[in-house]
Amino acid sequence: MEKRLVYLDRLKIFMTVLVVLHHTAITYGGAGSWFYYEHQDNVVVNTLLTMFTAVNQSFFMGLFFFISGFVTPASYDRHGAANFLKGRLVRFGIPLLFYMLVIAPLLQYVSSGHEGSLGQFIQEEIVSNPLRGVMGFEVGPLWYLEALLLFVAGYALVRRLTAGTTRRHRLDLSPRLMAGYVVIVAAANFVVRLAYPVGEEILNLQLAYFPAYIGLFMAGVAAYRGKWLQQLTQGAARKWKWAVLALIVSMAAGMALGGAMEGDISVFMGGVSWQSAFYATLDPLMGLGISYVLLVSFRERCNGTATKSTGWLSTNAFLVYILHALFVTYVAFALRDLEWNPMIKFVLVGCAAVLLSYTAASLIRRIPGVKKVV
Repeated sequence: MEKRLVYLDRLKIFMTVLVVLHHTAITYGGAGSWFYYEHQDNVVVNTLLTMFTAVNQSFFMGLFFFISGFVTPASYDRHGAANFLKGRLVRFGIPLLFYMLVIAPLLQYVSSGHEGSLGQFIQEEIVSNPLRGVMGFEVGPLWYLEALLLFVAGYALVRRLTAGTTRRHRLDLSPRLMAGYVVIVAAANFVVRLAYPVGEEILNLQLAYFPAYIGLFMAGVAAYRGKWLQQLTQGAARKWKWAVLALIVSMAAGMALGGAMEGDISVFMGGVSWQSAFYATLDPLMGLGISYVLLVSFRERCNGTATKSTGWLSTNAFLVYILHALFVTYVAFALRDLEWNPMIKFVLVGCAAVLLSYTAASLIRRIPGVKKVV
């Protein structure tokens, strides 16, 4: 068994916290879909939070898929096809059911604008129809687990079909390979978004972003086999830092020139336009750059001996991801009457949601049997 990479655990902790802050930013003016909004007529705040969510969107879920792909081959090799799939079905399927049956109905109370109390809503909408969450198939942020189930099933199928064949060639990481990834994903983004623009969902999945997600999951698998993480260099990371800064400035300029300052960004989300091609290309390029920088930075600076706090944060991160929507939404909803600057509320609610999610996750994992799943 290979040594556990501590820096990947710490990177996942960082990105889990970023997910919580990302959804909090949408609540207070950032572009995106969420259960509760407090958007105000504040161009500066809305622009800053939209840039924050746009930059996050370019890399953080893709990097989650990359890491998931990276750990998949070892798990498959260790457990075998049947046990591997069974384990993933339990680990991903049970949280999905829990979300649909418990968390989704509670979020519907806020998003539906129900005028009665939470108790009345539970009695009228949940107790009277306990299967509503399942029938509605609402998985919110847990679309990620839904997608992972599809990806690992595909991986297992490929492994079974290629079993007994000659050893597969290990793909080497190279600038040409990374350039090819960007070109292919950018073209696929543009084509897919002609039919399914950003924001449109099929079974809770935004297909507009899936060319990158599929590519990065496959890249994670190749990275494990080809030992790519050891090949990432600090020199290249320094170049990517400058490139990312230039790309962020380019994004802001492109959005402004494309009419985003007027409040309508739909032309960037899909269709035959230079704005759609611009975003379809910039998104995977920026995501690749930020991911490269983060992987190198965490490898070089955060790869020491695992501490007790790292272990606790890492162990609870998965459940935090599952629970965080509830805390982001309800903390924001509880503070809705405060006439504060939205940036202050963003920071306050984001920090509170992180702390509450981790506290709840730690307590829930003490329930017998829960640790076997999450």
